[in-house]
Amino acid sequence: MMQQVLFSSQSDVVDSPVTKLISYVVLTYLSEYFCICIIKSSRDSIKFDVTFPSMIIDVDKAFNISFQRGVDNGCQSFIVFENGLSHFLDAFIEVHDASDQRSARKKLVIVKTFLDSTAARDLTEHQAVKELRDLLLIIINNNHEPKEFYTTEIFSNGSRGSTLVKLRKIDPPDYFPDKSSNMNGIPIRLRGVMYPPFSYYEISTQEKTNARYDPQFNDTDDTPLFVDGTEPRLLLEFCRRFNCTIETYFDEAASWGEVYENHTGTGVLGAVATRKADFGVSAIYHWPEPYKYATYTVPISRSGVTALVPKPLTLPPWRTPFLSFSKHLWVAVALTFVAGVLAVWMLAKGRRRTFNIPEQEATSFSDSVLTMIGFYMEQNAPLRNDSLSSAILFTSLLFTGFMVGNMYGAGLAGIMTIPQYEPSIDTPYDLASSGLLWGGTCLDWLFAVLDAEQVHLKTILSNYRIVDTEYLVQHRNTRDFGYVGERSEFGHFSPIDYLDGESSQMTQLLKDDLFWQSCTAIVTKTCPFKQTFNDMLMIIRQSGIQYFWEIQVVNMYMNSTHEQNILNARQSSSGSDATVLTTSHLMGAFLILAVGLSSSATIFFVECLYTKYRSQRKVIII
Repeated sequence: MMQQVLFSSQSDVVDSPVTKLISYVVLTYLSEYFCICIIKSSRDSIKFDVTFPSMIIDVDKAFNISFQRGVDNGCQSFIVFENGLSHFLDAFIEVHDASDQRSARKKLVIVKTFLDSTAARDLTEHQAVKELRDLLLIIINNNHEPKEFYTTEIFSNGSRGSTLVKLRKIDPPDYFPDKSSNMNGIPIRLRGVMYPPFSYYEISTQEKTNARYDPQFNDTDDTPLFVDGTEPRLLLEFCRRFNCTIETYFDEAASWGEVYENHTGTGVLGAVATRKADFGVSAIYHWPEPYKYATYTVPISRSGVTALVPKPLTLPPWRTPFLSFSKHLWVAVALTFVAGVLAVWMLAKGRRRTFNIPEQEATSFSDSVLTMIGFYMEQNAPLRNDSLSSAILFTSLLFTGFMVGNMYGAGLAGIMTIPQYEPSIDTPYDLASSGLLWGGTCLDWLFAVLDAEQVHLKTILSNYRIVDTEYLVQHRNTRDFGYVGERSEFGHFSPIDYLDGESSQMTQLLKDDLFWQSCTAIVTKTCPFKQTFNDMLMIIRQSGIQYFWEIQVVNMYMNSTHEQNILNARQSSSGSDATVLTTSHLMGAFLILAVGLSSSATIFFVECLYTKYRSQRKVIII
């Protein structure tokens, strides 16, 4: 049963020393919180009087449900009496993992009447106590008078995976001594993936090591590790300042992984959500699925998801004569040409009937075609001026041909001196319209847009493929596949480990990101050091040192040549794009000439056969 009350003066409140002490502790140390949960059983008779939002939760058959409601409604600190302590500790982690409340630096006050070795061991060995580092244990006598005060000291004995807890006495009035400045070497379990510049690791030496294997995944091998990267450096700096150690495991098989509805998961996200790790990094965004069972720190950096696509090739020389006009303009010119030919031919037929022109002097359809070609090529053409309609028609055709010819010549001059390229994929819209298949080794990059409603994003998602690294290597020079990746806050691209020198010169990044988000670290919902880490992170963000870190990590662990090839792909290699005219620029003209010669020869041969056939047929008839 849960009662939500605002404590006030009541006649049944026992004015005892412990009552006064608890009231003092609440007003002095717990007043910063939204609400207090008071956990007690029917056998606990201690009452106290303090004006503060509180919830009283009785230990009964529905305790877990009542406790869940209390936390969901804002309980951020706890006062637990003796008979409810075991129930509270057993339910603490489960209840908080299921709740949407993620308040940091929770405080716990425990009131007990005795403390023997068994009770002390049960308390210090409980996993929940490691999450509640601000703990005050009050031991009272039969007269409800406080006689001893304890808090917990969490430390490591130096062996892997050791997080030990012991009780130590404290003296009033410092009931909650600061423990954040010295974490006594306790290990923080770090999870990540090999993803420079964000995260990196390697087997190291004792002199260089700064981390050890997490014994959950490698309990026999104490091989020294070296972790680095723009994000692990934050945790390294945190441990340097506050005296903690790092135990890590990089899961290259599951990568970032997933978190499922049944509170299981894989990879980095699943390890933190299931509490197999305390801290997860490697360009993690604010994804909603892991957030159900974990939480995030303040943003670490800005990162944009983009694509690495093939650079456009120069167009073949034979296309030079056709590049002066666009497709739509060529259609307009062709329609105008056909209309002009028909107009000249129909006018010629009209003139023949009107002026009784002999058939051998009449303008044929071929003459009409050649007339229009002459206008378009700005060459001499026979003009008819014996009627007003002829004058008007040929004047308009002459002006049109003059404009078309001059426009074509001007366009051709630019086309022949400036290299022409295939359409470039520059934006997400270009990527969608190109139909280019693209992908990576997992889907994690696109978690944020899986439910996007924009048409171009839906097309991009439908073209995305999940492949292995071998496939990426095989297609790096085939120009039929794009690569997903991230543009870091200071402009570097990752991953590039599947590229070589040639392929890095054949690809370019989109000018615009598909989308961008803030990178963060994922931690457990009850992470006791999250607020301290956030405070340190904000100071580091303000200093600007992350810019130096990123450049340093890129130079140390990434192929700088490949990186520079990608980043400079859109920059011109010389000061001018103009090129010297060569024979290749006339390939298109030669092609047209070759087509014309072969076509005319073929048609002439067919005409000869047709003429011979008709002559033979006439002889037979005669």
